[in-house]
Amino acid sequence: MATHTEQLTRPAVRLHGLTRSFKGRTVLDGIDLELPAGQFTALLGHSGSGKSTLLRAVAGLDHGVEGDGRLSAPERVSVVFQDSRLLPWSRVLDNVLLGAEGKEAAGRGRAALAEVGLAGRERAWPGELSGGEAQRAALARALVREP
Repeated sequence: MATHTEQLTRPAVRLHGLTRSFKGRTVLDGIDLELPAGQFTALLGHSGSGKSTLLRAVAGLDHGVEGDGRLSAPERVSVVFQDSRLLPWSRVLDNVLLGAEGKEAAGRGRAALAEVGLAGRERAWPGELSGGEAQRAALARALVREP
C-alpha cells in the first residue's frame, strides 16, 4: 500500500502510446499524457474526437485499447457518464447504492445525496427528478464508492 506522500507525488493518470480504433477508424493515436494527483483537469474537444473513449480507457472500462499503451490510474475510480443512467424502476437511493457493499452503504448513500443537494429525495423515482437532479444523483452514485 502506498504512503500518503507517494500518493500525492505519483501521477494520478499516466498514459503512454494509448491507441484505440473502431472499425478501422483510429480515434486515439499514440496518446501520451500524465496528470498529477490532486489536480482538476478539463478534457475539451469536438463531438467524436475521443473524449469519452479516453475517459473510458482511464477508468478501465475499455479493454479494446491497442498498441503499446500503458495505463496507470488510481486503484479506486468512479465514473459519471454523460447521461445519468439511472434505473427507472429503482428509487434514487437504490440507484446511488447500485453495486455498493457493506453495512454502512445506505448511510454513505444518504450522505452522498446530501452532498450533492438531494437530501430528502432518497425515495423519489428517477422520473420525478429534473435533468440536473438526475445528473447529481449519478454523481452521488460515484461518490458513494469514495474514489
